Amino acid sequence: MVKKTVWSLSVVCFAMSTLLSLVGLISVIQLYFNVSIYYASLYASVFAGALGFSSLITPALFSRFEKKKMIMAILIVTALCNFIQFFISQYYIALIFRIIPAILYPIIVSAALTIVGKISPNDTNKVVLGISAGSIVGLSVTSFLGLSYGYQAAMLWYCLIDVIAFVLTFMFIPNFEGNKEPVVLQLSHAKSKLFLISLLYVFCMVVGISITYNYIPTYLDQVTRMDAQMLFFTLLLMGLISMVGTTLFGYLIRKNGNWTILFYPIGFVMVMFAVGSLVHLPFYQFCILMVFAIFDGSAYTVSQYCVTSAVRGAPEFANGIFLLMSNLGIFIGTMLGGVIIDVIDILYIFYGSMIFMLLAIPFVLIRIKYYPKAH
Repeated sequence: MVKKTVWSLSVVCFAMSTLLSLVGLISVIQLYFNVSIYYASLYASVFAGALGFSSLITPALFSRFEKKKMIMAILIVTALCNFIQFFISQYYIALIFRIIPAILYPIIVSAALTIVGKISPNDTNKVVLGISAGSIVGLSVTSFLGLSYGYQAAMLWYCLIDVIAFVLTFMFIPNFEGNKEPVVLQLSHAKSKLFLISLLYVFCMVVGISITYNYIPTYLDQVTRMDAQMLFFTLLLMGLISMVGTTLFGYLIRKNGNWTILFYPIGFVMVMFAVGSLVHLPFYQFCILMVFAIFDGSAYTVSQYCVTSAVRGAPEFANGIFLLMSNLGIFIGTMLGGVIIDVIDILYIFYGSMIFMLLAIPFVLIRIKYYPKAH
């Protein structure tokens, strides 16, 4: 029963995180709503921005509620919002229904991570895998449906996985009482220097990834001129390989967390340099993109470990802050990527990623030097 619960929670996180994959349809959004690429990028990335700010307070605020009923209620609201978007073509009205699930996202994902942390701590990475797969594997499916059949097809896909997640929650997730610790007491865990250093590391890291990752579909479409079927295959393969990265870095963190979080930004810079350098060699670039998928797939694993290991005393608060920094980074990275494409050229997104990843390295070095036992 524990295994069914863990995998059901993973599907719940997959369903919610798939909403982030709308970044793969920026060109489709631009045409559907008849707006500029800036507003299309804003529409796609506002989910991460709203999610990030909501993460600061909602997981701790709602932590006292019974978790199964709360998860089911949020899945219903999310499914309705996605269904309503199927019928709306007015930009600002659709934006409202895009933001509502984003506000609820941190509550449901934090609840899932808290439940698995209590019933089977060694399986936390499986739930993180669901979060990663939603935004990564979901990107391939969403991009294929959107580019082939339009924006509305993506909305129906989102509704479908919400319904599946709801059924699995009803069948396999047990009732789980909330945390009775006062919200103010949970917030008090955020005062340490270790916590601040860890947040800065995660922020720079996620911004660095997002500047490039969120525009990979646009890059493959506009620069390499892939058709929808080949784009789907490439993104799907990247998504599958990214899950290997999630599992691999989860294993490496259990072996040596400090060295793993140090290696991550260094390795990512090397990969980005290779991608930017091989732009005119499609086969070699394709191979490097698969290596990039390993790093991208492990981003949630690395950031979740880095934040929660700095705040062991308040799991809901730690998971909320992990979501805050991750998705604030996604929002800012996506917007920066859009600016780079508008002002300079899409090829420079790789160098933007390298700059932010290099900025992350001093913070992890400080953490290792002064807090070597933080794990």
